[in-house]
Amino acid sequence: MLVTMKRTVLTRAAEPRPQPRRRGRRAGIVIGVIAVLGLGATSGGVALGMIPQPFAAAPAPAPSAAPAQPSGTPTPSSAPVVNEPTSTPTPSATASAGRIPTDCRSVVPASEYDRLFGDLPLQDPAGSPWGTDTDDPVPGMFCVWLDPQGDGSNISIGFGTTDPEWVPTTDDGWACVPQDGGHRCASAVPEGTGPRDTTSTFFIKGGTYIGITQTNAPTNGLLKAIEQQVWG
Repeated sequence: MLVTMKRTVLTRAAEPRPQPRRRGRRAGIVIGVIAVLGLGATSGGVALGMIPQPFAAAPAPAPSAAPAQPSGTPTPSSAPVVNEPTSTPTPSATASAGRIPTDCRSVVPASEYDRLFGDLPLQDPAGSPWGTDTDDPVPGMFCVWLDPQGDGSNISIGFGTTDPEWVPTTDDGWACVPQDGGHRCASAVPEGTGPRDTTSTFFIKGGTYIGITQTNAPTNGLLKAIEQQVWG
């Protein structure tokens, strides 16, 4: 009888269950199988030890309360429900690649253009492609505002795309900090001749970057204005 019971249990355990993908239900099935196997071993030991006394088999129904154990198995089934949503916030870390402006006059909002560039004339309103003959990534656009007096005052702005994980390092002379979901890097290099200083600002977010170089042409809020045009 013990052998028959174990075979029956193993056969039932091998049968497919309605929801095999839920680890909680699977855990409940495993617990139920172990409980039934334990019951079979216990009742078998009693039966083998008490064969000379036919009436000794009566206590066997006592462990009948054990099958009630699977009733608690639905409890673990709720665990995967709690664990599954924890993985959903991961995509939120992905930053938007943004949209590179199509011409140099649209790199900042129209209402901010005169305030930021002042009397510096734009050399090429359509912008110039860059990176085709260098290691810089393409497609991109390069814009230059140059002082007509020839004193070297100018603003140049470049756009391009690259690896979203790449950030300039201190070995290259950059100091980078997190900003607006991306990284802002700055580098200031004194010209050495005359009262001119060149300040370079680099911002990368979602694989799109902005490079700004200003010589003797300080501005207030230029990067923020460009970010608004690229990422909205």
